Amino acid sequence: MHAELPEDDHPPAPLSAAQVTAFWNDFSGQLTALAALDGRAFVEAANALLQRHVPGLSLELEGTPGQDGARLVVTAHGNIEHFEAAQAVVRQAPPLAGYAVQAFRSRAAGSNFAMRLQDFELSCDDVLVAHYDAGGIIGLALSFAQAVPPQLQEQARHMAFILLDHALGEWDFAVRVGPVEFGDAEADAVPLSQFPAVFDAFQREVLGRTYDFPQEEQDRWISLEVRPRDADEDDVPDLLTFHDSAHALATRADLCYLMTLRFPVDSQESLDCARAAQDALDAQLLAQQRGVQAFTRMEGMQSRVAAFYVDDPDVAAALARQLAAEHAPGLDAALALEYDPSWREYLGMYSAIHRQDRHAAEDAA
Repeated sequence: MHAELPEDDHPPAPLSAAQVTAFWNDFSGQLTALAALDGRAFVEAANALLQRHVPGLSLELEGTPGQDGARLVVTAHGNIEHFEAAQAVVRQAPPLAGYAVQAFRSRAAGSNFAMRLQDFELSCDDVLVAHYDAGGIIGLALSFAQAVPPQLQEQARHMAFILLDHALGEWDFAVRVGPVEFGDAEADAVPLSQFPAVFDAFQREVLGRTYDFPQEEQDRWISLEVRPRDADEDDVPDLLTFHDSAHALATRADLCYLMTLRFPVDSQESLDCARAAQDALDAQLLAQQRGVQAFTRMEGMQSRVAAFYVDDPDVAAALARQLAAEHAPGLDAALALEYDPSWREYLGMYSAIHRQDRHAAEDAA
């Protein structure tokens, strides 16, 4: 069961740990009373508590309150600007007897469900979906199996987006789908009711998204010279070392934070210290499977930056500071964190690096 929230176009204010703690304290204190309610009343009361502390999110209930197998789903209703808050709420959830807690709405049960809006009904079989590689994410070309009256086109497209969200699940649709366009039916289009399996196969077999950490014997790195767009031709190029095998992990739901650790470099000694700290961080994150190095970049022979995708920003930042103090105590380390669930930074580089490969494959075909 779920409750719909009105859309909010304003960027959310940063969520504090105190807000999340206050919500869970209130919720835990009232859980016994909540469990005595029916499903709809439970959801309404739980959302009243959540909105008091964490606006922009809502709770949905799978199962029956107070019975084994009940699940609380923290959803942002597909609004990616609230995804960080949803994950923070779940990450800080206390143990709740009889309830599991998860972030984001799962795929809807069944394959061909439908929705009706203002006397117009649209089912998954009515929506045709074709797909393509849009630079490491999936682009979609949508069409309708039957003609839609012109005055209902906009409404039908809105409904198709809602069906997509429910068919693919909140995370896959918001994070792993790129451009979505409407047009005439493509030759390889399939009904939306069949598309989730096609989507999963494309992720795995074409994009190579196993979501497993790369093994050392199969690890692949690419080194190349790059220049900022505004650089002069005579400027010293940056040296980029790109972790190509990290692509298998791109958009993994528990590796959402891009963390960069940068050191100033003015000698071989300082370069060695910077590299030692960054390599130690890479090794520890990898050993615990709590993060993966995306790339390193030597910036104009003045600084060295290493970028990682990590699960818990606080834990990763503390580890980075510890290792910087151990291996590069004389250097002024600069640490930055950004919520990047779509891996925009990494996939932008990946797409640019492999653009020539795609052109060669197209020419060969």
